[in-house]
Amino acid sequence: MIKEILHNKEIMTTIGLLGRLGLNIVISLLLFFFPALYLESILSAGNLILILGIIAGITSGIYINYRHLKKYYERDQNQPPTL
Repeated sequence: MIKEILHNKEIMTTIGLLGRLGLNIVISLLLFFFPALYLESILSAGNLILILGIIAGITSGIYINYRHLKKYYERDQNQPPTL
């Protein structure tokens, strides 16, 4: 059964897409979180900078995923139907 799943191209493409979407969120969140944490330690502005960094990271991750999914579904629609 596992061999059938591994040889099914559609399932593996979907698993790869889900992994990529998750990594987009995590990486963009980390790219905004650590600089915000550093700025917070320098400026002593409370948690405001950290919260703004987290919000910016999540927002950018969602936007990147939106663009990625848009390209993915446009590519799917341009392919001719298979029998």
